Amino acid sequence: MTRLAAINAARSFDAWAPDYDRYRPRYPQALFEHIAAKLTLPAQPQVVDLGAGTGRASLAMAERGWQVTAVEPGGPMLDVLRERAFDAGLSVRTAQAPAEETGLPKASADLVTAAQAFHWFDRPRALAEMARILRPGGGVALFWNVRDETRSGFVSDYHELLHGLFGDADTGRYAQAGRSTGRHQTQAALTDAPEFGEVELDEVAHELSTTATDFVGMAFTASYVQSLEPPDQERFRAEVSTLLARHQLLSGEFSIPYRVDLWTARRITP
Repeated sequence: MTRLAAINAARSFDAWAPDYDRYRPRYPQALFEHIAAKLTLPAQPQVVDLGAGTGRASLAMAERGWQVTAVEPGGPMLDVLRERAFDAGLSVRTAQAPAEETGLPKASADLVTAAQAFHWFDRPRALAEMARILRPGGGVALFWNVRDETRSGFVSDYHELLHGLFGDADTGRYAQAGRSTGRHQTQAALTDAPEFGEVELDEVAHELSTTATDFVGMAFTASYVQSLEPPDQERFRAEVSTLLARHQLLSGEFSIPYRVDLWTARRITP
């Protein structure tokens, strides 16, 4: 992805930053415990969170006492992140920059993360930048919240709906991220980066409660849904509502099973 393309992608998310913050799923604390153990992090690691968005991962790591710098190209996204951090009494440094050119000091981080974001990066350039800002022996953690269709008939049917609309099109990059195609791309990018050692994939299962209204809101934060023309968006909304009704989920709360796909690798000491 070129710098201009990265800026344009950021602006597309900026347009719905409040909804993105409200509806996107959170990450379980078990994920960060796993990262800390896997990469042998110090008690208060210096963390750079790339493509931080509104701060889902940044704030969760700051709550653990980690020293977080959130890097995000979108100004409105960072505005929401800063507001959330202030409200929670958390200290999070921020930098408005793309993942490929953070402007941060060399060898200044123990951990670099990308939560729900790596599929938007120019992978080779972003990994080179991660290696530059990591201390030797530091680690990278790339992760995605993926709805787990193996544990829910509703989620399975919803994914079928998405596949019918978008197929394997690149417009559904998040939809692909947790599938075999997306996994292969992530693994290949990390494996091909000479600065990193052994690449490992782990899964962390969890569940989140939602309502029909919030699920539809979450669906409309996806870039591939936002890319639809207004009439097609309304048809999509109607189809999701029909699916929720078929599974008797229109009223009350229900659980969505997720797994976090977590890729880790260590910075090789020169």
